[in-house]
Amino acid sequence: MKRILRGAAFALACALTLCSLVVTAFAEDDTGGLFDPDTDTVWSEAVYMVNLDTGDVVYKKNEDKKMYPASTTKIMTAIITLEAVYDWTDKVEVPYECFDEFYSGDPNKTDVSHASIEPLQDNLTYKDCLYALMLPSGCEAANILAYNVGKGDMNKFFDMMNAKAKEIGCTGTHFSDAHGLFEEENYTTAKDMYLITKYALDNLPKFSEICGTYEYEMPPNSTYPDGYSIYSTVSLINPGNPYYYYEGAYGIKTGTTDQSGRCLVSGVRRQFNYLLVTMGAPLYDKDGEPYEYSYNFVDAVNLYDWAFNTFAMMTVVNKEDRMTEVDVKYGENASQVVLSPQSDYTALLPKDIDESNVQKTFKAYDEVTAPVKKGDVLGVMDVKYRGQTIATLNLVANSDVNLSQVEFYIDRIKQQLGQTWFKVSAVLFVVLTICFIVTRTVENSKRRKAAEKEKKRFENYAANKKH
Repeated sequence: MKRILRGAAFALACALTLCSLVVTAFAEDDTGGLFDPDTDTVWSEAVYMVNLDTGDVVYKKNEDKKMYPASTTKIMTAIITLEAVYDWTDKVEVPYECFDEFYSGDPNKTDVSHASIEPLQDNLTYKDCLYALMLPSGCEAANILAYNVGKGDMNKFFDMMNAKAKEIGCTGTHFSDAHGLFEEENYTTAKDMYLITKYALDNLPKFSEICGTYEYEMPPNSTYPDGYSIYSTVSLINPGNPYYYYEGAYGIKTGTTDQSGRCLVSGVRRQFNYLLVTMGAPLYDKDGEPYEYSYNFVDAVNLYDWAFNTFAMMTVVNKEDRMTEVDVKYGENASQVVLSPQSDYTALLPKDIDESNVQKTFKAYDEVTAPVKKGDVLGVMDVKYRGQTIATLNLVANSDVNLSQVEFYIDRIKQQLGQTWFKVSAVLFVVLTICFIVTRTVENSKRRKAAEKEKKRFENYAANKKH
């Protein structure tokens, strides 16, 4: 009986829900969904912001729209290199081939960001190139890495980038270069760029080390015989920037072209850890004049301020809460059992949350059969905020209910009495009993008559003998 009860409970849970905590992204449309930033405007065309501690998407805008990533492409370039190179202190080749496209006359590939690396330089390591790639956004460094990891074939490196994007789970991304200078077939989405960056942060410690660095010393070359320093373009980590420096920021990468606008992938760790992708912030005003401000950084500062000022972890469900009661059949010590949440549930919610916006709905058995053990799953509960499900939790029995053997067997007897076969058997038994009684009555009557006849014959015989 215990196995049957638990099996039924499992079936109920599977039928109603996945029975595990499901956290749904809060923002559900291009205007921010459940939570809207208290900023006057979000300049970027596409945005994806996630609390990495909880996995909650706290803000999104056009997250699946096709966008040109510019130099945020270099995040994938760094991933492929770090996974392919065993020792990042190994030297790299620096052929002219890695610089040729910048002098080909293509207007999209002239006056590019660089790290002052020189053709045929023989003292560069993979480490130097990775810092040159991620800090000053050196396009020549991207080609050098693609050339060396691709064994002289940069197209092979691009294929590795696309294979990795697919492996990570990107659905709107294709790479055709390693640096992000505009090409029609080099595109992504804000959500995909989040997935790519999170993969790097989760799996490659050196990636975090690189992109969180503001200054790096490069080896000497003919232009800089004593070596030289390179600096990150991510103003959020520049202590000397009076406008955009943000305490707790740890990089990660900027990107800018006329076609992509201003892009930024950044992270900030304070009481929470947030990862933010902004793409397509404008470069020029309606008159074609350059904006005074870098609106990718404006968006980042405003969104981080909004997130840190708005959200806190709140206990929405307590495992001691009594949600409902379920009738227990054959219960020895109780006729009902109380259901409570299987665990506490803590969610990232606005600090000034209106509790009336949080609803708890549940589904449970109307009746179960004893025995019931404390912790048996007998229902599920949805937690909703503003009508949207943010979690689903199991409801479990909060006490034991033993089986009453007397009630159980009495009920079994009653059930058997109501069965068709029993009724047919009873009728047959009655018919046979009646037949038996009739037969015995007839036989007894015959025996009495025979006895009377014998008695009379004997009496007649005795009387005749007397005479």
